[in-house]
Amino acid sequence: MQTTPFFFLNAARDALALTLVAAVGLYAFFILFEPAVSLGQSASRQFTASLAVTSEITFLTAPSNVTLSPSLSGLTGGTANGATQMVVSTNNPTGYNMTLTASSSAGMLGEANGGTIPAYVPATAGVPDFTFTTPANTARFGYTVEASTTADLDQSFLDNGSACNTGAADAVDSCWLNASTTAETIVNRSSQTLSSGSTTTIKFRVQIQTLPSPTIPADTYTATTTVTATVNP
Repeated sequence: MQTTPFFFLNAARDALALTLVAAVGLYAFFILFEPAVSLGQSASRQFTASLAVTSEITFLTAPSNVTLSPSLSGLTGGTANGATQMVVSTNNPTGYNMTLTASSSAGMLGEANGGTIPAYVPATAGVPDFTFTTPANTARFGYTVEASTTADLDQSFLDNGSACNTGAADAVDSCWLNASTTAETIVNRSSQTLSSGSTTTIKFRVQIQTLPSPTIPADTYTATTTVTATVNP
């Protein structure tokens, strides 16, 4: 009968023990570094879907050309009015601002004969006058702004019933200012609009006193104005 040497038995036992240790080590390594894989009867993993939506602004209704009426005599004078409306829509959570800029700071310019209806002159530069005022023997061209939501107006066009740039009211046909080549903020809304948008009305007025000096030649007078709506930061 042949017997197995003792050292062969020990070697086989040691090899088996090393094999078991290696297998257990590999299994632990697999569990540690592969947590996304479940070895049970089911597996689940949560994830999200995301989309960036950007801010946007548009004129639902753009301003239209304005014809002031009635026509005025250059000698006896009078008062003429006109207005235009615009509707702005934005999804920007911090709202938008709107500025008004004129192509000339002089006022309304005659198309053929070189005359001018001078720009309005407020009592304090840059601050609207509550009442449109034209000194004797002069002429003035100015504008004011009203909004469907009073709080949308820039503070300069809000009033307290007797003065502008103060209070929180929006009295009709008040707070008159001169249009100039320097952009003037007329609206500053702090929230997004409804889908129907927010309405702004710009009113223009010309007042000619009797026998203005300098003389205002018979002509058609125009003023080109630009409104710009921009989302707030």
